[in-house]
Amino acid sequence: MYYKNIPIWGKKLIFYLMRIKYVTIPSGNIAEEETFFVKFLGFKRKGELELWPNVSCKLLSNSDSDINIAIIPNRYTLNQKAIIIFNTENCLKQYHEITKNGVVFNHKPYYVSAGMIADFTDKEGNQFILLEERSYIED
Repeated sequence: MYYKNIPIWGKKLIFYLMRIKYVTIPSGNIAEEETFFVKFLGFKRKGELELWPNVSCKLLSNSDSDINIAIIPNRYTLNQKAIIIFNTENCLKQYHEITKNGVVFNHKPYYVSAGMIADFTDKEGNQFILLEERSYIED
């Protein structure tokens, strides 16, 4: 959750293998928010994704970007200013590299239906999630 007595600004975070893939939109009425993005902003429904245990997010996308909108229930953002989700090809490797820089994670990496995740919070209350997406469906 916090840094090990090391000013974060003096450390080089290793995000070179990660890219932002999801932007979260907190909502008290997910269906209404989804309708707004689809009807008024031209987004397409992409399905649902479990980013936390037992918490489904509605996924939306537009054709202009690789970044997706994840509509999340308001109650999961009470203590955060922003939730930034970085897509990574190797969650464990990124976790260890970032930990070496002095970042303390909220949890060790763990599995959800979307894949493997690990998260940390900066001193301003912003939450950062590393997500290694995995498909558990056999072709």
